[in-house]
Amino acid sequence: MNARSTLPALVLLSVLVGAVALAGGLAAGTATAQTANASADVTFDDQVGVEEVTVSEVTLPEGGFVAVYNSSGGLVGNSAYLEAGTHENVTVSISPALSRSQVVVAQAHRNEGPESFNASADLAYTNENGQAIADTAYVASEEFTRTTETATETATATASTTEADAATTSDDGGATATDSATETSGPGFTALAALVALVGAALLARR
Repeated sequence: MNARSTLPALVLLSVLVGAVALAGGLAAGTATAQTANASADVTFDDQVGVEEVTVSEVTLPEGGFVAVYNSSGGLVGNSAYLEAGTHENVTVSISPALSRSQVVVAQAHRNEGPESFNASADLAYTNENGQAIADTAYVASEEFTRTTETATETATATASTTEADAATTSDDGGATATDSATETSGPGFTALAALVALVGAALLARR
């Protein structure tokens, strides 16, 4: 093979090697992203809260934030920047405070810039179907809890009073019946009746 034919062959070989390397790099990058997305996770349990909620556990493979949305889909809070890894009992301040009990969503977000949350830029971690990694919880407001407890206490007190009144009425009724029986059928009443009968007989005899 002469020099003229060797040079094009070397160029072609270099191009092929570069293409293979580039394809391999892209494939590795895609696999890494899919792995990171697949391992992101959020656990959000039911709780009582108005001005803050607690996310039980959040896993962020590449770091980021956990954001909280109300039942209408509005952003109401987010955590500080969280390093890559798993974090437990993450407290998120809520603003404005929840005015009623509702279902709330906690969602895992990447960090795409400075370590401060930007809802437009810091997109959610997603699963293989492109769905955001999130979890829901029923968050009851303190007002709701107090109302429920008050209603329960009132119902209990009313039931106790009703039972006491019923017992008192029963006791009084028994005593009254006993007194009436004593007044109408006691020994004194029997002797008086006999005396009246004897006087009546004597009067009849005189006639």
